[in-house]
Formats: sequence, structure tokens, C-alpha cells
Amino acid sequence: MLKTMIASLVLVLAGAAASAQPIAIGTNPQGSLTYSSGSILADVVGDALGETFTVVPLGGPTALIPAMNAGEFEFSFANITAVADAYQGQRAFDGRPQPDTRLVAALYPLRLGVIVRADSGITDLEGLRGKRVAAEFSSQRNLAHYITTLLGLAGMSYDDVTAVPVQSGAQAIDDMIDGQLDATIFSVGSGAVQKADASVGVKIISLPADDASRKALGASHGGADMEPLPDGAAAGIDGETSVISAPMVLITSVNTPDETVTRVLTALSENLPALAQGQSNFAEMTVEGLAKSALPVPYHDAAKAFYTEAGTWK
Repeated sequence: MLKTMIASLVLVLAGAAASAQPIAIGTNPQGSLTYSSGSILADVVGDALGETFTVVPLGGPTALIPAMNAGEFEFSFANITAVADAYQGQRAFDGRPQPDTRLVAALYPLRLGVIVRADSGITDLEGLRGKRVAAEFSSQRNLAHYITTLLGLAGMSYDDVTAVPVQSGAQAIDDMIDGQLDATIFSVGSGAVQKADASVGVKIISLPADDASRKALGASHGGADMEPLPDGAAAGIDGETSVISAPMVLITSVNTPDETVTRVLTALSENLPALAQGQSNFAEMTVEGLAKSALPVPYHDAAKAFYTEAGTWK
């Protein structure tokens, strides 16, 4: 009898220990938009669940998505175009596809801008010719692909600029502050861009938004489009400025338990005001907008079931 009671107690304690394991979300390095977003989401969702939700700042999608699918953490943030590349095994993921990647929720649009120093005299893409432009982005390859596409819109390639290899968008911003770069691409409104603006002054140049340019962008980066931002919308926005806009998505692995996905998604959807209070980007989110079935990567089965029950899956 005593042995049976002890065995039962061991099983209960083991189950409790397992349930106490913290959930984790992988993000880009500190100073990036996804790091700050991931931190806010972890705080809000963790508080709602009464559990620890850990933030793991690791790198860009080329590091984050394989690590997530390997079980190093349950969730991650990324731009839909990078997630699609991973799922399909193309571009930065050529030869190493990530078919276990699944969507959990479409969050808010990631807005990317071409950033130059305010005193550079560069006002458009053509002005980048011969300038020092960030390249390679070894931990955020999708940024290099965006620059390649944008240079193409101006009839150029990296051969027409001085390519300066960087590891990440955050490093490129630091290099610009230090005078080692003339231009880079990074998330509009991020802490790194705000820091650069306060330090040396930056300008986000307006991108071509004609039909042909928008079509070319969408063909290269599924889900991306040009979006006009009003004067003063973010650091470096001087006058109406067109930038790239594509949804940021919360992702997970196909192997993440249904219960974990459902609990996190429930806490997220029930606490949108708290998320918006923590970071303004979340203010654009709606419960209905979390499910976007047309995106080029499948949703986790538990997420799809959640949206179907809520009547928002279309």
C-alpha cells in the first residue's frame, strides 16, 4: 500500500514538474522589433497563464526557425516571407527546408524601410549607387533579399553599390552610427532605429509604390506590399514615405502539443489591449485578423481548430 502511495506521489510530482517547465519564445537580438514584441508578449501571456514565458534572443529567422523546430523553444516571431522561405526550402533555406514550421497567428505588419543618415543627401534608391550598403546579413538573410529586390526596382544590383557584410540589421544600424555604412534596411519604429535617430539623425527614404514596383515586390516576397506612412509616423519619417509592409507572424513547430498552442493562443486573443499598452504595434491587431488562411504556410492544427470554433477561420 505504502509503495503504491509513493509511486502515485512520484507520478503527481513528475507531472507537476513537467507542467512547470517554462514556455519559451525565440526572437531576434536585443534592440530589434521582434525582441521587444516577444518580451511584451511573453510578459502578457505569461501573466495570463500564471506561468513563466521565457524570451530567447538568438538571431534572425535562419537561426530561429531551425532552433524552434529542433525543440529549443516552442514559439518564435518572424516575417511571413522568411517563414515561407523556410517552409519551402528556398533562398536562405535552400537545401535545408523547414517543413515542420506552422503558423499560430498573424500579428501586425512588419514595416521595413531603407535607412540612411539624415545628412547623407540620399533621397531615393538611385542615390544608393556607389554607396556603402549593408549586405549578406548572415543571421537575417531575408533582409539581404529585400535589399536585392529594392535595388532591382531601381535597375541596380549589389554590383552597383559597395556591399558591406553584416551579421544582423541591428549591427548594421550600429555600423551606420559609427560611420561605416551609408544605408541599410531595418524595421521602422524599432529601438535600434530610434537610437540611431537620437544619436546621428536618420532618414527613411520613400520607396517606389507604382503598380509595377508593388507587383515585383509581391512576386519576390509573398505577402509583402508597399505602404505609405504619414509624416512623423516613426523616427526617420520626414513627409509621406512608402515602406515595405508584410505581416509578422507567431510561429511554432508541428510537434508543439495542441494544448500548449491553444493555451497560448487563448491568452493572446483575450489580452490584446494589454499587448497594445505594452507596444503600439500590437494596437493594430484584432481577434479576426489573427487567422489569415491565405498565407503561404499552414497553421498549426490546434490554431486552426481554435479559429474555426471562434468563427474567424476563412
